[in-house]
Amino acid sequence: MKEKWKELGHRFKQLHIGWWIGGAVTVLLIAGGTVFALQDTPGPAPHKVMQQYLNHWEEEQYEEMYALTSQETQTAVDKRSFVTQHENIAKSLQQKSVSFEVNPPADADSETIAFTGTFQTKNLGDISFENKAHFISDEEGWRLQWSPSLIHPELKEGDRVRVARTPPGKRGEITSRNGDPLAINRDRVAIGYIPSQVSDQDETAEALADAFSLNPQKLAKEMEEAEKEETDQFVTVKTAEGNALERVEEWQQLPGVIVRDDSLRLYPEKELTAHVTGYLRPITDEQLEKRKKDGYQKGDWIGQSGLELYLEKQLRGTPGWRAVIVDADGKEKTVLGEKPAKNGNDIQVTIDLETQRQLYRGIQNDKGGGVALDPSTGEVLAMVSAPSYDPNRFVQGMSQQEWQRLSGPSQPLANRAKIPYSPGSTMKSITSAIALETEAITPDTTYNTDEGKWQKDSTWGGYHVTRVDNPGGGVDLAKGMAWSDNIYFARAGLEIGEKQMIEYLKKFGFDEKMDIPLDVSPSQYSNDKKLENEILLADTAYGQGQLLISPLHLATMYTTFANEGSMVKPKILMEDGKVEPEMWRKNIVSPETANQVKDLLEGVVTQPKGSARKLKTDGVWLGAKTGTAELKASKEDENQRQLGWLAWMAGKESAEKPDIVVATMVDEVQGRGGSHYLFPSVKQMLRQRY
Repeated sequence: MKEKWKELGHRFKQLHIGWWIGGAVTVLLIAGGTVFALQDTPGPAPHKVMQQYLNHWEEEQYEEMYALTSQETQTAVDKRSFVTQHENIAKSLQQKSVSFEVNPPADADSETIAFTGTFQTKNLGDISFENKAHFISDEEGWRLQWSPSLIHPELKEGDRVRVARTPPGKRGEITSRNGDPLAINRDRVAIGYIPSQVSDQDETAEALADAFSLNPQKLAKEMEEAEKEETDQFVTVKTAEGNALERVEEWQQLPGVIVRDDSLRLYPEKELTAHVTGYLRPITDEQLEKRKKDGYQKGDWIGQSGLELYLEKQLRGTPGWRAVIVDADGKEKTVLGEKPAKNGNDIQVTIDLETQRQLYRGIQNDKGGGVALDPSTGEVLAMVSAPSYDPNRFVQGMSQQEWQRLSGPSQPLANRAKIPYSPGSTMKSITSAIALETEAITPDTTYNTDEGKWQKDSTWGGYHVTRVDNPGGGVDLAKGMAWSDNIYFARAGLEIGEKQMIEYLKKFGFDEKMDIPLDVSPSQYSNDKKLENEILLADTAYGQGQLLISPLHLATMYTTFANEGSMVKPKILMEDGKVEPEMWRKNIVSPETANQVKDLLEGVVTQPKGSARKLKTDGVWLGAKTGTAELKASKEDENQRQLGWLAWMAGKESAEKPDIVVATMVDEVQGRGGSHYLFPSVKQMLRQRY
């Protein structure tokens, strides 16, 4: 019996050793008919512990994860280091979330558990990996035997994860409706390196120095200094363009060398389309602070005005990203994930270069702006502003003298086509439409104002509405429009009244931003959005007061008279070479009212005393309205500044409707003919177009 117990004790010792090494087992000893149950490893099986551990990881509960590691692990790695390693990995990858899937083992008590992990990252998308976890049993049950390789199988002690941005792809190009280049890229490449990716500095420096006739010792020293800064930014050694680009493949074979796109922006039409395209410049520190989250870095180029600015997101080539494991010396070991750079989107605009040239010719030596629209589709056929500038100078560099001109009082960088100004008598067409639609007047309404000045009554004090020309006798709507009679429209404005005037001006888009990627300032009818003062209401009706309208908005409002009462939505972008027409405001006025105003505009050209009669052109149907806005400190101020306006629509004489609507403004036309200053260039444009 004694020998039997001795044998059982020996077996128990063997099984006890197995319990510590192999896993949770239950041992049954039978002696003399008595069953002895030896306690197995306490707590859940390894795969259950594994699931708990991964659940905590998904919730970024790193301290709870640490609690599930073995005593051996916790002796080697303290909790703070464990937590920090996980936090640093998540931060480096810009981890949005992490998820895991456990591969159930065939044996519930298996000490090795396979699992799949996926880091969901901001810039690199999903980074997935296969891994295995190993468990040992200690006094607290099954616990994870941890090392950095559990975070990723390629990660060893002392390694870290580094995420680097690779250069953006090519910027999208801008072309006209006919494919003419407006903003394009001149091919150029930069040859250089990213310090952290160079495996042998001496070899790389020698290769670069030999290829580009550089000093190898100096280059090696520069590479060493760049590596000390621990940045992943590309360091340019040389740029190349033209015939030299044929050697790109050769340069890409050099050890540790990267060849990246470094195209130059080119604006072939220079001043002609500068305010449409805008220009690029290196990103400023202030812009970088706001744009870092979008992947911008110091030295990147960014749109500063025009479409380059407002379509920056579409045009910009997006950078690529690269996540790597580096050793303690910063040398790259393993690529975790890569996202290639993408080129930006090309943009086609509605601008017709011939129309652009014709419109620009009339204002290029002045301060002014103009817009031409297709009234059927809303396509912006031309948008010009003067004085202009050459956007290439921002890319190629400019002199101090040139910068002083651009930042001086003439403001060449301002796009006057989208800035609101006092519209003068061009507003009378809009007032006519509102007055007819509200039945405040009829076409036959006549005001007999023989004097050249008028006031409603004595409550106006010394203030009178005046007109330049006093035709004498009664003035109806057609004559009032043709002769541009301020008094007629002041009286019509009072008949309309404040409430209806504001209601219809809002229908015409006042106080509302235009949906076009150029940040057009809204037009206004008054500073406080009221017209309670009768004098202000009267002045507004004939285009003065506090009224401000941009050339773009004025041209857009005039499309109402070509579209039977609906105002088209202006568009400057084409998709697949086309524009989908869309009305900004439908049925602002009835077709009858719209056609009546269209006829009134024709009368300005055809009537004997019409203010635009000199524009009459054979074979062309033309409707127009002149306007001279007076800007002065008071009614009596003789040092007035004048804005000359001309709004017109035209088409072939045989056509059913106009095919172009134009609004142009020139500043400081006093002593130069007022709005008639624009007549010669418009006359030439009509002849060339038709």
